[in-house]
Amino acid sequence: MSSEHEHSHEEHEGALAKFEEVKDVKPSRNGEFVGQEGENFYVALSEDEVYALSPLAYYIWSLCDGEHSVEDLAGKMSQDLNVNPDEAKEVLAIALIRMSEVDLIHMPK
Repeated sequence: MSSEHEHSHEEHEGALAKFEEVKDVKPSRNGEFVGQEGENFYVALSEDEVYALSPLAYYIWSLCDGEHSVEDLAGKMSQDLNVNPDEAKEVLAIALIRMSEVDLIHMPK
């Protein structure tokens, strides 16, 4: 059981470190919202490439307007979702990394 806890602690530390690396970046969303079915929000990058996002992932994707920094987004998330700032930073960093890996989010250098 403790190894799971250690892993999640390491993941937590890694996500916060990643947040610090990208906090001044102004991410922008790619793709187009094409609909919702149940709990899934569908975003298409092309006719052949459609992603189903959870409500939280869709919320984060929709915040990425290219105008606000990652730090701004974390503050908005913390306020909107009523979570502590570190939790918002961690969730945001993980979501941005995953969505940027599949080009749903553009993270300018």
